[in-house]
Amino acid sequence: MISIAVVDDDDEDAARTAGAVGRYYGGDASRYAVTRFTDGDSFLEGYRAAFDVVFLDVEMPGTDGLGVARRLRELDGQVVLAFTTKMAQYAAMGYDVDAIGYLVKPFDYFDFALKMRKAEALVAKRQGVTLSLTIGTQTHFLSSHDVQYVEVLGHEVVYHTADGAWKVWGSLREAATLLEPVHFALCSRYCLVNLEWVKAVVDNTIVVGETSLPVSRSKKKSLMQALAAYYRR
Repeated sequence: MISIAVVDDDDEDAARTAGAVGRYYGGDASRYAVTRFTDGDSFLEGYRAAFDVVFLDVEMPGTDGLGVARRLRELDGQVVLAFTTKMAQYAAMGYDVDAIGYLVKPFDYFDFALKMRKAEALVAKRQGVTLSLTIGTQTHFLSSHDVQYVEVLGHEVVYHTADGAWKVWGSLREAATLLEPVHFALCSRYCLVNLEWVKAVVDNTIVVGETSLPVSRSKKKSLMQALAAYYRR
């Protein structure tokens, strides 16, 4: 289930946003939850990182939407943020708070769906994926956030974490497919690195956690592009 906050003092506009969410999920209330706040101050009061996505009106009494967004980013750097506004000139002001964009009210459903699709993709990346690893007769569940890098040794794939390594039968291609939704990139034919754990790239070496790994010449360009995209997100 995705948890969405709608922060808007206008009842009609808030209802339109909530209705668009419902339409996006085909009215299946098991897939989403919408919580509405009538002003930014009540939204921020006692804030806990309980929301995946926030639709934030710019023009509100009290603290305006941009002020709320700046305070929100001090409290929560992960939540996906989108602005709603009746004044298009405010639209370009959301980038310093890492907003995914804006919707000019009254927005049409197509524009909303595009923003929602982008928000879902970001939420999925930030939540990570859960890996199901079968070792002997036991199945272990591992969060992708905990995996620093993955290497292939013969017919075994080794998932390295800060707490140790997990070996399973398989191929690096299979591991790459499982980890495709999140931030992993190849540093060589034999190794995938989690960009969350990268500390440095020095010449042909990448430092992941406390481990230095070789970077092959053929993979360096794509690896650096992946790192640049990761830090721009």
